[in-house]
Amino acid sequence: MQLKNGCMAVKLLDFIGMCGEVPVSLVRMLPGYYDYNRRVVTTLIRDGYLKERRMKGYHRRIVRSLSLTELGLKQLQRVSPGRAQRVRSHALAPENGHGSWKKTLRLHRGAACLLAAMKLGAIWQPGSQKESAMGEQLIYFSAYELTQKYGWDNKGARLSGIFVNRYCYYPVYYLGDRNLLWSEEAERMFLDRVASSPLGYGRTCGSSILLGDKWDLIENLMAHGVNSRSRLIHFSKNSSFQYFTVDEMGLRLMKLALDEMALYRFQRYLQQNGICKASMLPLYLFSLELLSEAYTLKTGKQMRTELNRGALFSCQADVVKRICNTGPDLITIPDKWLLDLDTERDDSSDELLLSPNATFLSQQSGM
Repeated sequence: MQLKNGCMAVKLLDFIGMCGEVPVSLVRMLPGYYDYNRRVVTTLIRDGYLKERRMKGYHRRIVRSLSLTELGLKQLQRVSPGRAQRVRSHALAPENGHGSWKKTLRLHRGAACLLAAMKLGAIWQPGSQKESAMGEQLIYFSAYELTQKYGWDNKGARLSGIFVNRYCYYPVYYLGDRNLLWSEEAERMFLDRVASSPLGYGRTCGSSILLGDKWDLIENLMAHGVNSRSRLIHFSKNSSFQYFTVDEMGLRLMKLALDEMALYRFQRYLQQNGICKASMLPLYLFSLELLSEAYTLKTGKQMRTELNRGALFSCQADVVKRICNTGPDLITIPDKWLLDLDTERDDSSDELLLSPNATFLSQQSGM
């Protein structure tokens, strides 16, 4: 394959090199056509620029993992020295998982969160641009980046990164299609370090953001969340979780959760069109603690509370109605009301526009 700076193959080599290792399944999340991207990956493996490794994951599932080879790094150096230098710095993730499934899984989760940050248009690359944009734009720090910068120990915590805006910081976790083993003490210890660092100065800790592949995962999250004895993610008096999917609809909702002004404009847009009224915490932003108040246990025991106010999007409504008590006044909004919006802000018209479709790997030099 002939590599040219700016082509998808070079962007893939750059992205995989920065992340250490990337699951093959993540290719479906990349911008562009899946079939084309998959053929590019196959060609890069055949030419020796990428290495594909098959590993046995949880429940004996075979996981396919991609990593950058030395030959691939040399080709990247020839085509784009700036990208190659960024890969060699290993600022966002270790070089690779060194054959350890647990280390590789951590890299896979970090890669998914980094890709989500790119799609949201967050400033993610370490350097002067990130420092100067603090408080002005959405910033993303990987957990590895923070541990390297401040000398923290992150072995016990499961978070993959942190989003930072002007007033808050938000821990982010990638679940994929399954729940996470959970140690509230380890997560709290890491977040306490963030709070006492320059990153947390003048900011409060927002909800923990859980990213998954499908909305159906909420059923598993809720079953374990209300069980204080569960070894998986569970709720406590200090916890606050929001769940989003990594598809376009989920990322648009996540952008609303991270941007107060975007949320304000979107709620005004819905109200002006007679869809639903504005509220402090819209139900469609998927607060798990709020949903848990109306959660129906499988034993048949009914919770007294029911979801009889607010609104959900169509993609969320089916699973919520299946596991929660819902009332007749719960509004279901067609997904098109969010998907049809173009979500960059137009300052001239003050209209809300919300699209998490930033150009893949478009920031800074060598891009």
